[in-house]
Amino acid sequence: MRTLIALCLFIFAAAPALAESAYDRVMRTGEIRCGYALQEPLLMKDPNTGALSGVFYDYLEALGKALSLKVVWAEEVGWGDFPAALNSGRIDAMCSGIWPTAGRARVVDFTAPVYFNAINAYTGAGTTRFDGNLSAINDPGVTIATMDGEMSSIIAAADFPRARTLAVPQVASLPQILVNVARGKADVTFTDTATAAGFMAHNPGALRMVEGGAGVRVFGNTIAIARGAHDLKAMLDTASGELHQSGVIERILQKHETYPGSLLRVAKPYETPAP
Repeated sequence: MRTLIALCLFIFAAAPALAESAYDRVMRTGEIRCGYALQEPLLMKDPNTGALSGVFYDYLEALGKALSLKVVWAEEVGWGDFPAALNSGRIDAMCSGIWPTAGRARVVDFTAPVYFNAINAYTGAGTTRFDGNLSAINDPGVTIATMDGEMSSIIAAADFPRARTLAVPQVASLPQILVNVARGKADVTFTDTATAAGFMAHNPGALRMVEGGAGVRVFGNTIAIARGAHDLKAMLDTASGELHQSGVIERILQKHETYPGSLLRVAKPYETPAP
């Protein structure tokens, strides 16, 4: 009997301690440690003061208040680097609006969408060769402006593999891909309505949306969390649902929707769509 007890104690002592879950860590610390990337109107940083603003800044602060948790904007993370930051426990959530894709779903999980973005095709103001014929982009003579690890590169690889790409690194600002099209370095690119509308407002006559190029993709803007963090997801989704129903999220979207129609709302589950 003594031998059996000693053996059990040895096995128990030798067994690795269970890793603390993201939910348990958040509840223990009373904090949600957020990673973030900068993209207007999702999240912006004042270059002089370092103050953050934007849709997801206001949303996360409201979410933290509802949950009685402090939101810590811990680390700026590249669009392609956040899965490693999440799964290593360096951050609890990627908090600047992540579009869920099949590739990303292999390594991280996502909360319910806060709102949706349409991703459209954009080309130079005088270019019409892709109008009504997006398949013409899939040609070795066409160059697509992309950003490493971002949706433009995913669309280029999936839909137009024969085209060439002109990539900018993750540390560049997203509008740089639009600059490359406007300056004739690339023929076409893919980005969301708000980003393109902001660029075209400041650069009139530089770009146009390809006719028939609306809604190449439509994605929800979500918080990304570590793979398998089901308890954390359930808590965030419940709190987010309350913010939807109380009108908090609608007020945040109205505040930041500079270009009407660029931030697509989540349908309310109890409303029947108009015929």
